[in-house]
Amino acid sequence: MEHLFSYYTQVIFLSFIIINHLFEVYLSRRQVTALERHRTEVPQEFASNISLADHQRAIAYATAKLRLGQWKLFWEAGLLLYWFPLRGAEKLYVALPFVDLHKEVAFLIAFTAVQMLINLPWAIYGTFVLEERFGFNRLTPRLFIIDRLKGLALGALFGIPLLYTLFYIFVTTGPWWWVVAFLVLTGFQLFLVWLYPTVIAPLFNKFTPLEGEELKDKIEALVQRAGFNAREVFVMDASRRSSHGNAYFTGFGKTKRVVFFDTLLRDLKVGEVLAILAHELGHMKLRHIPKSLITSLMLSFLGFWLMGTLAQQNWFYAGHFIRAVSPGVLFLLFSQALSVYTFWPTPLGAWISRRREFEADAFAAKEARPEDLISGLLKLYRENASPVVTDRLYSHFYHSHPPALERIRRLELFIKGETRKGLP
Repeated sequence: MEHLFSYYTQVIFLSFIIINHLFEVYLSRRQVTALERHRTEVPQEFASNISLADHQRAIAYATAKLRLGQWKLFWEAGLLLYWFPLRGAEKLYVALPFVDLHKEVAFLIAFTAVQMLINLPWAIYGTFVLEERFGFNRLTPRLFIIDRLKGLALGALFGIPLLYTLFYIFVTTGPWWWVVAFLVLTGFQLFLVWLYPTVIAPLFNKFTPLEGEELKDKIEALVQRAGFNAREVFVMDASRRSSHGNAYFTGFGKTKRVVFFDTLLRDLKVGEVLAILAHELGHMKLRHIPKSLITSLMLSFLGFWLMGTLAQQNWFYAGHFIRAVSPGVLFLLFSQALSVYTFWPTPLGAWISRRREFEADAFAAKEARPEDLISGLLKLYRENASPVVTDRLYSHFYHSHPPALERIRRLELFIKGETRKGLP
């Protein structure tokens, strides 16, 4: 019976690898077709804010990224086939000379290092060729290397002790190891979320309070109305690495903050800054970070329960083309191979994210002028070369933010006084 289980698992796993990647290529090509269809004309709703030249630049940039992404999809499928059906992961595990917990930790470190090295050319090409071609890259090779080394150092500092802890729990706490491991990992993740804004992020960028004579009083009034503190609003020197503009919220408790890229502030008027700030405050006021954390914890708990259930099932390992039964292999399968099975629920997560963006827009439209949010968003689309057109199916699968046209139309309802309770 075990042999039969492993055989059918192998068939399903291989089928998903092929089907998922072919479907992603199909979605990518749909998006390219949709972009090309609108290349010669700016949609009427955006014609007064986005020039034809900017519109065509955005389409060319998005198309170039999509075409690169299609090649990368084939590359990723090839890697999955090598690591699992062709038994690359098993060969790596057997080849390592370590024993006991050291072997498990070394296996995951070695796998991660190999993955990083063989994917490095994609990162180099994307940064220094594609982004450079469209005028976005400001990263020097030196800073690129420094960023990578910092990332490796942080990964080693936090990751290696965590792996030893999780594997020690696996071998010492019996059948309920997965509950203890879940609690430890949850505490660690919450610690990182708390630590990131004030300790980790400043290792890569400089953060300064958002100031300015004209802005100061208006920001104070806005954040106080929303129940926050102006000291929680920062500007990040994103221009050291890219000319893309953005804003985001992060952290919780005393470390929560709203962050503006300096590249975004460069072209915005005061009202537009306030409107985008109100949008980010909306995420915080509506508790989107805690909600996301709760969802993540629920999924993590389910994942650890499944790990506990399958940890000693030989057919599960053999079904993914690895004959070694060990905690390191188990963690690898759940971090790499099982992502193949979780591809199809992707639209649900994207839908939840888009809904929360609408909610934050609605909050901003009440706390600031919706006209300013519309004009600020359109500047963001233009300066980031983000297309204002999209394929609907592609958007449902991948976009964490609503399509431009839907977003602008909903904001226009606030201007016309046609809003209703809840989301339209």
